[in-house]
Amino acid sequence: MNPSVVRLLEKYLIGLCVIAVILFTVFPLAWIILTSVKPANIAVSYPPRFFFTPTLEHYGLLLSGSGGEVLGKAFINSILTTGISMIVTLLVACPAAYSLSRLKPAGGAAIVVFIIGVRMLPPIVLVVPLFRIFQSWGITDTQTALIIPYVGLSVPLATWMMIGFFLNLPKELEEAAMIDGCGRIKAFWHVILPLAAPGLAATSIFTGLLAWNDLVFSLPLTTVDAVTLPVIASRMRVEEGVLWGQLGAVSTIMIIPVILLTFFVQRHIVQGIASGAVKG
Repeated sequence: MNPSVVRLLEKYLIGLCVIAVILFTVFPLAWIILTSVKPANIAVSYPPRFFFTPTLEHYGLLLSGSGGEVLGKAFINSILTTGISMIVTLLVACPAAYSLSRLKPAGGAAIVVFIIGVRMLPPIVLVVPLFRIFQSWGITDTQTALIIPYVGLSVPLATWMMIGFFLNLPKELEEAAMIDGCGRIKAFWHVILPLAAPGLAATSIFTGLLAWNDLVFSLPLTTVDAVTLPVIASRMRVEEGVLWGQLGAVSTIMIIPVILLTFFVQRHIVQGIASGAVKG
């Protein structure tokens, strides 16, 4: 077969594969958004209808009366618990990852294996013990009760990811900084961390999603004051069935901040994932 024809076929085949992957990824998001603007009778119609007059009635029902106050409180709780968890996780994971990648402590390999093993622990097995502990401390239905398990489960993942990013940075950078008078901590803060910004962006997104989408801890550990958006979404199932339109509206509200954040840091995410995959 003519080489030019083969290259053309390969080009079209790759293009079709890319389109298939995009459709596979985007279709669920598009379906959720469409469901949120479908009239109630069309949202549950079968076969599904793709042509209809959009409506914002489901958003209106969510935001009207006390529902709007509850949704707003849940949104703020999600933002605070996710943001604080990300910050605390990075404050703990970055020094730990730097120590394991640069200082090479005795038993470092075993420590890394232990870290990964902790992350493999199913979160559901921690719910009952944590509930009993937090109940004795009097912090159930608080943001603190969510931040503690989020940080505990995110630190192992963040540490493991950041080890790869730090290993990808040449040691000569901090050695040069220390020759110029910087201590190791100052060199880490002023030289290594700025260069590891792509890794920090990628790690923060992955760890943040664990907290943002969590229902395993937020459902049993919160009731009124500290409920998050996933808990609100779980309440869209009533005796009459699932309120698909309102569920789509809550899901869309949950998706928008993640899409915006990912859009603004996408360059760092791609660069961070690529660099972190080199060594580890």
